[in-house]
Amino acid sequence: MYIRQMSLISIIKFQQETKLEMILSQIDVSKFANSLRKSSGSKGPKGYELTSLIYALIAMQVEKIQTIKDLVQKLKENPVLRYCCGFDVLGKVPSESTFSRFLDKLAQTDELEKLFHELW
Repeated sequence: MYIRQMSLISIIKFQQETKLEMILSQIDVSKFANSLRKSSGSKGPKGYELTSLIYALIAMQVEKIQTIKDLVQKLKENPVLRYCCGFDVLGKVPSESTFSRFLDKLAQTDELEKLFHELW
């Protein structure tokens, strides 16, 4: 007799929704990501999905992660956090440099302020 083993994704779906998942499901960052995509052009390698980077920064605040270095470490160690943020569960996570460049890009636009006002 064989027992079918559940995949990690199936296990995640059966778990109760976490506080982070509830928060991320209520925030639509697609317009924000699209406006950042338009302003940056299409030079260079494809990189990570902008929505995933945004969700990771939101998760950093929700989970009270103090530094980008700690965020990267948590993403490496925790496949559920990677899944919630939209990164590949078994794949690589962004480096500290990637997050640093992304934060620099955010600082150069007023899109973050617009998103904040839309949430209120």
